[in-house]
Amino acid sequence: MDILWDQIDEAGWQARVAGLRDLPLRQSWDYGAAMHRLGATPRRAVLRHAGREVALVQVMQRRGLRLINQGPIWLEDATEADKRCALRGLACHPGATIATPDMPLAGWGLIPLITGRSRALWQIREEAAVVRQGLHGKWRNRLRKAEAQVRPKPLRGAALEHMIAQEAAQRHARGYRNLPGALALHWPGQSLALGWHAEGALQAGMVFLIHGPSASYFLGWASARGRAAFAHGPLLWQAMLALRARGVQQVDLGDVDSGQGAALARFKLGTGAKVQAMGASCLVLPPLRHVRQQGAGGLGGIEPPRAAIAMDKPRAMVLDQSAAIPQTTGDNAPR
Repeated sequence: MDILWDQIDEAGWQARVAGLRDLPLRQSWDYGAAMHRLGATPRRAVLRHAGREVALVQVMQRRGLRLINQGPIWLEDATEADKRCALRGLACHPGATIATPDMPLAGWGLIPLITGRSRALWQIREEAAVVRQGLHGKWRNRLRKAEAQVRPKPLRGAALEHMIAQEAAQRHARGYRNLPGALALHWPGQSLALGWHAEGALQAGMVFLIHGPSASYFLGWASARGRAAFAHGPLLWQAMLALRARGVQQVDLGDVDSGQGAALARFKLGTGAKVQAMGASCLVLPPLRHVRQQGAGGLGGIEPPRAAIAMDKPRAMVLDQSAAIPQTTGDNAPR
């Protein structure tokens, strides 16, 4: 397998992923562009086998640490052995590589560091009436009642920045992790932000990032009044209608935590969303027989010494990787 680093532009990337049904947030070009604006270093590669392009990958490089989240993107069917081989090839650099595959993946060369999470995927390609019928009965009844007073409207400018600041303060107070809220302000592609105002003040809001035929719930916040009014119900429903009108077929509602975030998990699953398991975050060991790498930044087939991938401070590495994975369990979920 050949890995061609940094030889694809945005147009080429978008053309290759255009036909995919599911484009993970962290493998979208817009995600890399937004992270770059926030100071990160994205790198992109094309994986080739027998002269065919079989996968794309976007990684975040941090000094000697390479992060691969929800990737690679496979352009054709691949076995688990193929996927392990690709990740190990991507680990051929003088540093450590941590990967969090979109689906469970294990085997030789992958050392688990953090247990895999599960996420809620909400299919919205059907007619709105069908999607509404798929809501759990109690959730649908609460939505109907809340719609009588909660009238979502687009959030822009200062109002959006205020909501993001409120969510950041909430995150700090509750001690949960998420990507920086500023990512929404620097997102170069399509996004959707809705809020509800009452008594002259913002009471609740939600932000969604669009990537291909999918959208991801990025962050949300609600005041005590917003929680009491089940404001996130109408906000999420109206967001679904707006996203569907833009061609979105699936909404990734994020982590489903049955422990600390049980209330939020119930809220997400009340939409009728299905649970999908994700892979564990793993330290990826390069192959004993190196994978040839070509192009700018490639190592020309040089495999780093085994010592180069040793983790002197594994706890710090794990925390860094956790920070790279949005965890929305701290949102103000209606109870």
